[in-house]
Amino acid sequence: MKSKHFQTLILLLIFVNISNAQEKMYKIQFALHMGGVAEAESVADLYSTRDFLRVENKFMDKTVQISDFNKHKAYTLDYDNENYYEEELLSGKLTVTDTEDPISTADLQVEFITGESKSIAGYNCNKAIITLPIETEEGNPIIEVWYTKALPKMYWGEYGYLEKIPGAALSISAYEMGIQAFKVTASEINPSLFEIPADFELIEKAEEQFTFEPTQLDENRVSYFDENTGYIGISDEDGNQVTPAKYSIIHEYIAGYAVAVDSNNSYGLLNLEGKEVIPCQYEHLARTEDGPLLFSKNDQYGFMDTNAHIIIPALYSYAREFDNEHAIVTTKTGSGVIDRTGKIIIPTKFELIHEFQNGTAVISEEELYYLVDHQEKKLSAAFEFITNGGENLWLCMQTEKYGFIDLKGKPVTPIKYQYAAPFDSGLSLVSENGEDFFYIDHKGKFVQKMETE
Repeated sequence: MKSKHFQTLILLLIFVNISNAQEKMYKIQFALHMGGVAEAESVADLYSTRDFLRVENKFMDKTVQISDFNKHKAYTLDYDNENYYEEELLSGKLTVTDTEDPISTADLQVEFITGESKSIAGYNCNKAIITLPIETEEGNPIIEVWYTKALPKMYWGEYGYLEKIPGAALSISAYEMGIQAFKVTASEINPSLFEIPADFELIEKAEEQFTFEPTQLDENRVSYFDENTGYIGISDEDGNQVTPAKYSIIHEYIAGYAVAVDSNNSYGLLNLEGKEVIPCQYEHLARTEDGPLLFSKNDQYGFMDTNAHIIIPALYSYAREFDNEHAIVTTKTGSGVIDRTGKIIIPTKFELIHEFQNGTAVISEEELYYLVDHQEKKLSAAFEFITNGGENLWLCMQTEKYGFIDLKGKPVTPIKYQYAAPFDSGLSLVSENGEDFFYIDHKGKFVQKMETE
């Protein structure tokens, strides 16, 4: 009962601010982006509204930052120690390296490139180039930014210079390294995400120091940092080294293998003994629990097994890992879907494919979402958003209301809910007004109210 009561309180918090009912909150998930290749896991989750921004770092510095644009304040939260510190939102400085003096953001030159655009996470983005006032043998360093005006402007911490960008930056890179959004989810505003917990203590900001937190990579396998090399390696839990410290990134083990990135930003595969069963020579490697390895070389993607035997040749300009029996791929003609043999299930002709299940795919064109089948036929009307609704249904949004459609694009419930959760065990929790929550079945029929005690 307590868990249900707590769930009720959380859900009510989402809708307590009636004045925000017409404004959306966007969850934007970023991955590392190196050499034009995006990683498969999130390194930062951002929650963005017009007035607030919450940044949850998931990489080495696992902190939470909240920006209050109205008060021009930034708050950094430490959930382990239950404290926080505050500072001015914009320091006006950009630190490039530990040895360089900070650069005033007023000295940055921003050039907005006309005639260049591309789709990132379903949003059409324009290009901007930020030139740094630093002299090098190769000329002035630049930061490449791809942004969309369809989402609120975002700037925070070391990315304070993004205030100069007239929209949300979905890709930020320099020297072919940076972060890029891979998923954007719209929802109602949850005010609690932008509040400091009442029991957190306000502290003074400490001088910044590098701290390394070991990561549990597998049973009896942890990462360690070598101050002499400046890189990480693998040891057992007793501190015995399994590999030398020569990697910049080591991912957690999956079924006995871990993807690693060396000092040259090349990807390889390690076994539990620390041996590179696949040498670090690829531009990208990623894998799932039961799927083949996704690899990239010479800007082309393909799939292979853990013995480096090619299963599907590198024929694609971009690809995602297999999800069950299918993978989304991209060629010069567009995005499509293949099976584990490389057979084309949905032709590579669409601007962007977001998800695929049971023969139907979610595509986006000009910021609108549709369902299509293997014959390239659009099955649904245009929606503002479509995502997996659980149990062979799709959850969709239209005019800021939610509902469900089936695999053929046919509505199975009215598009009328202010809140709707994916189906689980035949039920979906919904609300029409943000106050009264109840369960519906696959036909949209009322089943029961949500218990609040």
